[in-house]
Amino acid sequence: MVSYQFDKNKAINSLLFISRIIADKNGVADKYTILKILYFAEKKHLVEYGRLITDDKFAALKFGSVPSNSYDLLDYSNEYFRQADSKNIIPLIEPNLKVLSRSDIECLERSINENKGLGFNELKEKSHDKAYHIAFDNSLQWMSIEDIAEQEGADKDILGYIKEHSEILNYAHKAVLHNI
Repeated sequence: MVSYQFDKNKAINSLLFISRIIADKNGVADKYTILKILYFAEKKHLVEYGRLITDDKFAALKFGSVPSNSYDLLDYSNEYFRQADSKNIIPLIEPNLKVLSRSDIECLERSINENKGLGFNELKEKSHDKAYHIAFDNSLQWMSIEDIAEQEGADKDILGYIKEHSEILNYAHKAVLHNI
């Protein structure tokens, strides 16, 4: 299982990027839609480039897969987002696109175009994918990055890279914990 090193800066700018594009004429964007679009973009990026955009971890919750740390960033008002109500936010600044790579932006844009018009039930159903069920049906909180990559049809080279990378990260994490 991959150990995560969440990139808060990339997450904030990804969330700002998505929310600015999908916001209504009053600048209000639905949190659920933002998070699902980010999840779908993360899956695309993982399979095509062998890495996640934000290195977030994904929780298997009742209403589908959720990038956990990104969810927390949208869950309260801060210098980036203001709560319009319990389900909607207003982005307060423009995203810093220099933080995001070309491949990050490309996957975010594709996910926005594919999902911005979907309603709650459609997004929920779409995010209840195989990797979600492997975790949720086995009472696991966190989804496996390897399961996500496999369900999305990652080729054997990308899968090998993801697994090798996760082993290195896990070894490094254990070494730090045990002062090796």
